[in-house]
Amino acid sequence: MLRGRFLLEPIRSRDNTYVKELAGLLGSRKNRDRSGLFALEGLRLCLDAAGSGLPVKQLFLTPRAAACWPETEELVRAAERTLWITEELAGRIADTKSTQGIFCVCPKLDNQKCAVTIKGSGKYLLLHQLQDPGNLGTILRAAQAMGVDGVFADGCPDLYAPKVLRASMGSLFRLPVSDRDAAEAVIARLEAAGVPVYAAALAPGARPVDEADLSGGCAVLIGNEGDGLPDGLIRACAAAVVIPMAPGANSLNAASAAAILLWEMTRKRP
Repeated sequence: MLRGRFLLEPIRSRDNTYVKELAGLLGSRKNRDRSGLFALEGLRLCLDAAGSGLPVKQLFLTPRAAACWPETEELVRAAERTLWITEELAGRIADTKSTQGIFCVCPKLDNQKCAVTIKGSGKYLLLHQLQDPGNLGTILRAAQAMGVDGVFADGCPDLYAPKVLRASMGSLFRLPVSDRDAAEAVIARLEAAGVPVYAAALAPGARPVDEADLSGGCAVLIGNEGDGLPDGLIRACAAAVVIPMAPGANSLNAASAAAILLWEMTRKRP
């Protein structure tokens, strides 16, 4: 289909079968889990998904979006089905305040092909019961940027939630991430492989992170934004570490703390 030539009248109703599926995937984890599909909104995320090899089952475009962004032609070629929707309908189903009028439906990543492989020299991040989807997505983005070998998420927001996907800027498609196992089991597996796990926690005996030996294989565990980590998980780790801060400073949020810890884990040392 050539940009600017639309052979069908755009869909106007949310009662359309494909539009109802799209809205359900954007709005409900239950729908995503049941169908094995998820939805993306926005040109950058949709292009990232297609460029990462994810099949595009359905592409939804407004005529204005197709006219404004020539890159949508790549999505049209990649998609199994393209559906045209009106600007009004795009605004009603969007998860963002100012939608670009571009949506994709894709199958979830293959957990077998994208599983986190544990190796003794690897660098890993463990997340336990984070609450904020934006924090989770931002942490995934930082983890990919720092080149860690994998992220384990236990009791965190849905990896395929729209806010997580937007904050991650597509990092979920390029980074091994697992949300299938409890933190206790992951810690045990890492320790068995010779990978020490450090709890980011204000616990007795906690050392400044820049004094911990993170030069080899290691993992860092980060807890809930409000409650931190439970004592049992801290005790299961090799040691506890803290980020030194100026006197009187409040605690860092999970995403900021994770970025600093990731840097310490992966930076080159003399």
